[in-house]
Amino acid sequence: MIEKIKRKTGAAPSLALILFLLAALPSILRAATFTDDLGRTLNASQAPSRVASLAPGASETLCSLEIGSALKGITTEDSYFECLAGVPAVGPKDAPDWKRVLDLEPDLIVVETGNYEKALSALEGKKIPLLAWSDTLLPEESEDRILRLAAFFHKEKEGREAVAESRDFLETIKLKVEKIPPGERRRVLRLRDLGDGRVGTPGKDSYETVMIRSAGGIPFETEGDGLKPLSGDEFARFDPQFVYGCQKDRAAVDRLKKTSPWSRNEALKNIHYYPCALTNLTSAHTGYFTAWLSADLYFDLYGDPENFVRDSSIVKTTPIPLPGIPYVKEARVVEYHLFDFPHRTLLIDFVSPQNVISSGDGAWNAVSTVGNSGSPPMTWSIRHRDGWEKAQDALFAALKLERSRSSILFTGADLRALSVQSRTYRDLRVTALVTAGVDGNALRTSKDTGGWYQGTINIILLSNRALSPGGAASAAIVATEAKTAALWDMDVRSAQTPRENPATGTGTDDVIVVTGGNGAPLDYTGGHSKIGELIASAVYDGVVEALRKQNGKAPVRPAWLRIAERGILLEDLGPDFSGKGKMPDFKNGFLALLLDPRARALVETAFALDDAKTMGELSSLDPFEAALANEASLIAGKKVEAVRNLVENPSVPPALRSALNALGTALLVKNGF
Repeated sequence: MIEKIKRKTGAAPSLALILFLLAALPSILRAATFTDDLGRTLNASQAPSRVASLAPGASETLCSLEIGSALKGITTEDSYFECLAGVPAVGPKDAPDWKRVLDLEPDLIVVETGNYEKALSALEGKKIPLLAWSDTLLPEESEDRILRLAAFFHKEKEGREAVAESRDFLETIKLKVEKIPPGERRRVLRLRDLGDGRVGTPGKDSYETVMIRSAGGIPFETEGDGLKPLSGDEFARFDPQFVYGCQKDRAAVDRLKKTSPWSRNEALKNIHYYPCALTNLTSAHTGYFTAWLSADLYFDLYGDPENFVRDSSIVKTTPIPLPGIPYVKEARVVEYHLFDFPHRTLLIDFVSPQNVISSGDGAWNAVSTVGNSGSPPMTWSIRHRDGWEKAQDALFAALKLERSRSSILFTGADLRALSVQSRTYRDLRVTALVTAGVDGNALRTSKDTGGWYQGTINIILLSNRALSPGGAASAAIVATEAKTAALWDMDVRSAQTPRENPATGTGTDDVIVVTGGNGAPLDYTGGHSKIGELIASAVYDGVVEALRKQNGKAPVRPAWLRIAERGILLEDLGPDFSGKGKMPDFKNGFLALLLDPRARALVETAFALDDAKTMGELSSLDPFEAALANEASLIAGKKVEAVRNLVENPSVPPALRSALNALGTALLVKNGF
């Protein structure tokens, strides 16, 4: 470069210029380009560091590339991965609040391809790079985009790892499917709500149909790559053996189940629902979802050792430091394959045998190892079919553990979401190791019914002080109280009765308390003791962190997300919300309105009032109802004479129904309707 300057100018550059060029050299060498999904090329001298992602698929991909810190704004449709927890929403992907977007001072804005022209118009010539993103690429196209995006952000290693993980799932499924005779392949139907009273299914050239074929299923064949309406006669002729959808399709499917010929199909009666972030787009998790779909489709075959294609040897070990606990020899998370799918298990080995109390398998003497084993969703159906004993046998064989000297907990959570919390006071130390998953399994004890679902909050408690059997039992009680306090403070809802009840735990929670340690055994570890205080603090923070890692739940979440967590879909509330009212795009306007602090506070007040009313602590909602017209006027900026009855769904709790009516009325009045 210096010689080039000399040739062009006839003089050697100054020392100051040389130093400037040397300082700039890393950025010049790291300059990159990216061609987006509309064929437009972006150039950057350095990786963007302030990204507003208005495409949920892009947000997820950036998270998988460990670029979440660059995300400064997302949409109300984003699924909540850990790296998105706490990132502010700027509105719906199709109608964002552009002032909020610009206030983020982004150096890159990502929009879905269908919204590109609208974004150009909204930015009015502002020189902010726009990247167009498609959620409907075929899996191999999506892999290529991940690698190119990783290079654009200078995250090549993370890109290769993300693609390798997805390919590993796909290769495993390919090998397993090859063992299934063609005559035993099963007919698979993906149902989607078209939003107009009809359901549809993807065309034969779509990414969803490609995933069905990759999973070993026989898809419904219809022309093209878009969604096609599906009639009852077509459904009956195809006669699917396996039907799946996502949460957004549930209401439409429930309607179908009541009518002929849909009602006669056994697969529709037992439809499988997956996260919409997995079913509705291609991403870094496409291989993961394809494996999950295939394992549910053929769980009876995949659990047979004759159909295994991988060995169960340990492939990776990650040490977990546990300083200050004298009886711990080693703690680590081991990764291995079980039933051909990647598993992770926390193992804590002791210097000498210890006594433990476990809610999973009782009181133990002379235990050498305790642990917490996470099973991926690909194995849940296999485990439930084979039963608890076979599940334990397979685990202990894979890890080469002595069953008589090992106490292991089981969970559906990923051990990468493990939270390790330690608390000290003078010479006293307590450590809690927590995994937590509540989606699909959280419940309110005394209100909900028994059953088996994925999820689980598992807690392992260690202390440098010895505990008596009574002290260990008391520690388990304190840990349980702290867990429930965390769930209530975070407004985690019961999976069975989310509208009415906050959760107190999940249906499969477990705790292990190790009683070893120094000194005379402590008989009392309750809330009044210092050790009880330390246990409660460690468990509380452990549950909060583990839920953020596993389910992407931040302690404080936006109103629109908490509405969804109550099992309430806006489009099911009534004609205005579903797009059949007077105001075009009412739903997007409503989602944007929920970002307003006053509107958010009104909904949050309704949440608290409904919970209080359910618990019998509130005699009347009259004072709240009387204030709604005034609140609607303040939010609309215009006089609201009366709140309109827009919410027709009777299952919405009363205070929340009134708040949603008030906000909907404010939106209509503000826009002249």
